[in-house]
Amino acid sequence: MVNVLILGATGYIGHSLTQRLTTHSTHKVYGLVRTPTKATSLLSQEVTPIIGSLTSPSLLTAISEHNINVIVNAAEAQEENFHILREIKKLSAARLETAARDGTKGVKLGYIYISGTWVHGSSLEAVDDLTPVAVPSAPTPPVKLTAWRPELEREVLTSTDVLDVLVIRPALVYGRSSWIWNSLFTPIYSASRTQDIEVGIPIEPASRPGLIHVDDVASGVHAAIEKLPLIAGTGVYPVFDLVTSMESMRDILLEFGRVTGYKGRISMVGPGEDLFMDALGTSFNGCSERAKGILGWEPKRVSGFVSGMAVFAKAWEVSLG
Repeated sequence: MVNVLILGATGYIGHSLTQRLTTHSTHKVYGLVRTPTKATSLLSQEVTPIIGSLTSPSLLTAISEHNINVIVNAAEAQEENFHILREIKKLSAARLETAARDGTKGVKLGYIYISGTWVHGSSLEAVDDLTPVAVPSAPTPPVKLTAWRPELEREVLTSTDVLDVLVIRPALVYGRSSWIWNSLFTPIYSASRTQDIEVGIPIEPASRPGLIHVDDVASGVHAAIEKLPLIAGTGVYPVFDLVTSMESMRDILLEFGRVTGYKGRISMVGPGEDLFMDALGTSFNGCSERAKGILGWEPKRVSGFVSGMAVFAKAWEVSLG
């Protein structure tokens, strides 16, 4: 058993990960939350809450007091992610120095950063987690919305003197609340209720995103936690893309319209200057064979988004409250 801290524990991926770890492992799970209300929610799910933020000194104190062994960063913050990484490096270095003074072998803190496949940019050409990103030799540049992530990935990967590290890159996530799809689904859903004859969606018409169910992201990160001490220091490149299908965005939206009763026309009109919609329209032809072979990851929700849309759309609708 290890003590695992999830940063972003109540977020889309973080919530699924806490559920995965509390039901499929013997680890003690901690979660960072900002409010007492969210802390109560974590307690009801058998997760020990730590109240604070990525920049709170109390977070570092809690990491020490609870003897945290592995930190999983599922937070979406930008500058705060750089800050907390540097502070965790200092904390782990101090632990190692204390162990050396005591004449014992120190144990590095584990740090898993959840990035995303948008660092690959948008292309129909096949890539994998060994494909260079954000360098002159990269096939395509990262999407603008998350153009900062490759730099953070590099900082994580060069921290191996004081941390055991892994980077996990999920493709576009769906399933459960599917909240990241709100901007695409809500206009269609609303049009089905008002019986509009046409609805325009600001997304790239030719988009073919790589996809993964949120449950499979959680199982992939769980596998990474288990294999982290075995991979660290071996020379294995510790970056893993997680993707289970590549599907047409047009098919996804048309099927969502069909199962929610929309009878009108769905037009995909392009994202314009909207960076988030531009990112959602990223095409990704990826591969996860290294995650399966090295981490032992076994995704289960592999039937696809379009084929299971009746269930996924209803789950999304219910999550709206």
